[in-house]
Amino acid sequence: MKAYSQFSQKYVTEICNALNDAGFKMDKITGRSFNIDEFDTMTQFLQDYVVRSHDIYHYLTSKNLVNRGFCPYTGQEIDSSFPSWSFMQDRKIHLSHEGMKIMKKEDDEEYEKVFGAPRPVKAPSSGGGCYIATVCYEDQYAPEVIAFKAFRDEYLSKTWYGRFFIKMYYTFSPKIAEYLEGKSKINGIIRTHFLDKIFIKVSKRPKGNLK
Repeated sequence: MKAYSQFSQKYVTEICNALNDAGFKMDKITGRSFNIDEFDTMTQFLQDYVVRSHDIYHYLTSKNLVNRGFCPYTGQEIDSSFPSWSFMQDRKIHLSHEGMKIMKKEDDEEYEKVFGAPRPVKAPSSGGGCYIATVCYEDQYAPEVIAFKAFRDEYLSKTWYGRFFIKMYYTFSPKIAEYLEGKSKINGIIRTHFLDKIFIKVSKRPKGNLK
């Protein structure tokens, strides 16, 4: 893993050891264990392996291994008043201001690597992620999730009833998404009979057409 600070090396190593000792696997199919050398960046480690899994996050939190009062990137002493990156609203990692800048930079670099183009600048009205779609497609960068976010920013946010829908969605969707986590059969049904059909309509909608 890229070197950030002495604390970051210790932070990742201790979390990997704790997860291995508890029987968690980095890859359930191959049975691969957690190892600091498996991660290219701290951002990948934090977002994809520490916060994304409900079971892992809450296990590590019970061991006081996630938010320890120091930024995972810089080792700077911080507290809950500092910025945080969250998933499903209830899983947070607090970072220093410098750490947050590093995370955003690495996030943008990963986006450009996956899609071959820089991440588009979000509209000021943009909210958080598409929680339910992210859980059902198991990837925040899935084409469907990206399309839903674009539809939110380019169409829904332009009307009062669209903004009302967005507000209601972000009020109730985190809890629904948390319930759906790990329920592959239910998520498959939701994708096939609901989200995929919406995606087809959204992806064919011409720009500027709100009807």
